[in-house]
Amino acid sequence: MTEKLPPELQTQLGKFQQLKDQLDKLLQEKAVVEGELKEINKVLEELSSLPADSLLYKIIGNIFVKTDKAKVESELNDRKDLLELRSKAYQKQEGLLRKQLEELQTKINEMLSRYYPQSGGVTKA
Repeated sequence: MTEKLPPELQTQLGKFQQLKDQLDKLLQEKAVVEGELKEINKVLEELSSLPADSLLYKIIGNIFVKTDKAKVESELNDRKDLLELRSKAYQKQEGLLRKQLEELQTKINEMLSRYYPQSGGVTKA
């Protein structure tokens, strides 16, 4: 018993899947940013326990380059600020996508109950 869904419902389900895919991609990107932020915070914490004149090396490509602590801290803090901004943007975008998904889910459920009144909406297996 395979029934063809009404075109309007198919369209809404397509939009729902697109939004869900966008949210999944966003959550992956957000996880990468948060992981990098966590790593930077650990490095900054370690650096704070070192004397100011400590000898540090930074990896650039395939080589280590000697650098000073203040320069490394400055670069890490700049990167941290950028990542925090991205994280906030991702959080805001995530909230918007989740709201759109909820609204679309409600609309789809209403359409299902209109087209298939006996089923009473979506049933989960």
